[in-house]
Amino acid sequence: MKTNQLIKHITSVVLIGFMLFTCMSLVGLNREDSYGAAEKTATIYVTMSVKGDIAVADGKVMAEVPVKVKTADGMTTIDAVMEAFHEEYKPDGYLCDQFVSKLWGIETSNTLFFINNLSITSGVKSEPVKNGDRIIASVNADDKYYSDYFSYFGKTAITGITGGFVTLCLQGFMGMTQNADPQVIPNAELGIVSEDGFQKLDGIVTDQDGKVIIQLDKDTFQAGKTYYLSARGTVPTTATDWNTAGNPAVNVDAPLIAPICKITVDSMVAAGVKATRITHLKSKASKGKVTLTWKKTKGYKADGYQIYRSVKKDGVYRSIGKTTAKKYTNSSSLKKGNPLLLQSERL
Repeated sequence: MKTNQLIKHITSVVLIGFMLFTCMSLVGLNREDSYGAAEKTATIYVTMSVKGDIAVADGKVMAEVPVKVKTADGMTTIDAVMEAFHEEYKPDGYLCDQFVSKLWGIETSNTLFFINNLSITSGVKSEPVKNGDRIIASVNADDKYYSDYFSYFGKTAITGITGGFVTLCLQGFMGMTQNADPQVIPNAELGIVSEDGFQKLDGIVTDQDGKVIIQLDKDTFQAGKTYYLSARGTVPTTATDWNTAGNPAVNVDAPLIAPICKITVDSMVAAGVKATRITHLKSKASKGKVTLTWKKTKGYKADGYQIYRSVKKDGVYRSIGKTTAKKYTNSSSLKKGNPLLLQSERL
């Protein structure tokens, strides 16, 4: 198939229109009936840093790992999430009575936890987390001064194009500091985390502003794949010497708690497809028919739109027609009192 024909074939756009016909029985649903099941489970995303590196278990990178925890009120605790996380990936690897004494199978009290790139303000048994939150759990590297430095990229997920460039900024703060203003982190080495651990990217180091530009060369970053970027390094700072009388301040090179950024690599064709979207969707119902109209954003040219219909959002969609216009009227098999959903798909 010629390239231009292939591009046209794959660049049609998905369109879902919720029509004005509504089922009267739906109006009577209360919040508990329609949302209760979803509110009983929270999904939390966990990243596990072990002495400055992202953990790997059975070939799986422990970054942004979704963990489902049951909850009655939409909230849970770090402790509950850690229990569920370890049960699946590191059985018997977590222990917390009043304080955490084992994390990721390592017996230690030198641990830190962060929620959405902020330090926690209470213990793991009481610190609340909610659906969609991100937890970074760390087994720290500095057992003398406890100076481990929390670090994170300005973006946790990014999509790039093969051969293109992405820019990241690394920042952070002393891990034991609460509500700290983040500082940029220079001179950190970036690498890809895979089942083989951290693989350094030669010559890719953050500058004095904590920024780094990475070219997604096809030999390293293949189209259609996802990669996890992290960083290694230290931050010159001061810490408290808790083992010396008077607890003096000391100069240290604080090791980084591993940051993470997920990079999805697209080909130029795939990126063009994603950039082609439907906007300004409108529906109009009149006697015996329902009409959809829409606009298409800039992107690849679409040959047309294939329309599917269903009376349930999660039901079976059946093809009812095609159009090359940005408009479609459905006037057959309509039944009063049923919701109607239309969907356009690739030709």
